[in-house]
Amino acid sequence: MIRLVDVHKSFTVKDRKTRKPKRIDAVQGISFEVKAGEIYGLLGPNGAGKSTTLRMIASLMAPDSGTLEVCGVDAIREPDRSRAAVAYLATDMNVYERFTPRELLRMFGEFQGVEATVAERRGMHLLEKLHLTEFADVKMDGFSSGQKQKVGIARALLHDPKVVVFDEPTTGLDVLTAKTVLDLLRVMKSEGRAVVVSTHVMPMVEQICDRVGIIYDGKLHGDAPPRELLKSRNALTLDEVFFQLAAESEAAALGKGA
Repeated sequence: MIRLVDVHKSFTVKDRKTRKPKRIDAVQGISFEVKAGEIYGLLGPNGAGKSTTLRMIASLMAPDSGTLEVCGVDAIREPDRSRAAVAYLATDMNVYERFTPRELLRMFGEFQGVEATVAERRGMHLLEKLHLTEFADVKMDGFSSGQKQKVGIARALLHDPKVVVFDEPTTGLDVLTAKTVLDLLRVMKSEGRAVVVSTHVMPMVEQICDRVGIIYDGKLHGDAPPRELLKSRNALTLDEVFFQLAAESEAAALGKGA
């Protein structure tokens, strides 16, 4: 349902010291696939290219080159059609606090072209899954960060997408709320959706991900089930794999400078 082949993305920014434009190669030839009913973990340190990759899958930005397909649709040539099949949730997506969850979901249902009664039914079903039904008619200005995150998840899933893209879905959540989110990811997998999740929480990856890929310096490493990746790297934890990649990158940089 998701297919990336040799995808590249770069940005031009001003150098902090010289103030001259310089090119940043955020994503360098990434390729992977995510099938229906599969959870793919996209891992990596801050600035490695994870969020850029997720935004391209969600058609929020276009690759410079390569192939990107979502549900058989060319996401580069038909971004609007591709975007309609995707639920995207980022950690910085806020809610309108003067609304109740029911009001917010009804409004976003209209934005997404979902018929009002259908949006109401789906919205309440999602709030029930997220254990938020009793707060459906409470204004969100007093909600905790976890409650707001749950409403954001319900909003993202309201149009019944086939592809789910979550960028750090459990960041800042307490243990119980994080478990609710993980349980929902498992439900979406059982429903046959293709799920891509970015996270720093390694135990979460080992619990729910069918395959993982690690982005480091804009390149993809691994792309295998968690246990196979650990075995191939002779590592006990995914944290160890990160340290190995960092050491390899540093050695390569020193080699170029020699």
